[in-house]
Amino acid sequence: MDKTGAVVFDMDGVLLDSMGIWKQVITDLIPGSRGLPSSIGPRTLEGDKSEQWASFLRQAAKLPLDEKDIIAYVVDSILAAYEKDLPLLPGAEEAMTRLAAFYPLAVASSSPRPIIAFVLERSGLGELLTTWVSSDEVPCGKPAPDVYLEASRRLGILPKHCVAVEDSVFGVQAAKAAGMKIIAVPAPSEVLEANVVDMADRTLESIDLLCPDVVAEILCEQK
Repeated sequence: MDKTGAVVFDMDGVLLDSMGIWKQVITDLIPGSRGLPSSIGPRTLEGDKSEQWASFLRQAAKLPLDEKDIIAYVVDSILAAYEKDLPLLPGAEEAMTRLAAFYPLAVASSSPRPIIAFVLERSGLGELLTTWVSSDEVPCGKPAPDVYLEASRRLGILPKHCVAVEDSVFGVQAAKAAGMKIIAVPAPSEVLEANVVDMADRTLESIDLLCPDVVAEILCEQK
């Protein structure tokens, strides 16, 4: 591996305003539900591989479906919603375009592969990337470092020379465990949790503020 820097993006909450859609899909999956049970929510499932969140949903909501059927329902429903209106965050494409002029880019997301593939193709962001990885492709989801380590491997760049852009506790923990530097950006209508702020190397109010100079400063600090 060489020592060229790279930037690795989370997707949900960083590039997409998708939590509301996930919440609605999960609510619709639960028969007779007038809202999500207190033990279930998009953030509850955050970081899990598909098999993990499907198993959790089946048991927590006592669903009469197996895990494969749950995954298929959720993936199909999310794709249908994105087909109508892709919730790409304002400033996400511009930020990635700015960075792509200086650094190789990757996406490391907990979303299932078909969803990531659709988002990247529909938005055109895939053209800015060197590679992308779903947690479904690695042994463990976030907060384990696996998805970030795989992104680093595919980029051909050591984790310590990569900067992860994250919004959640599990995502930041995963990137930190992988040995990456971290820029934390809050998801829409949310604030960064205190432990996220403590673990991050930089925090930004929005992705609009993400630029090559910020990444360069963080990478220089390790030298």
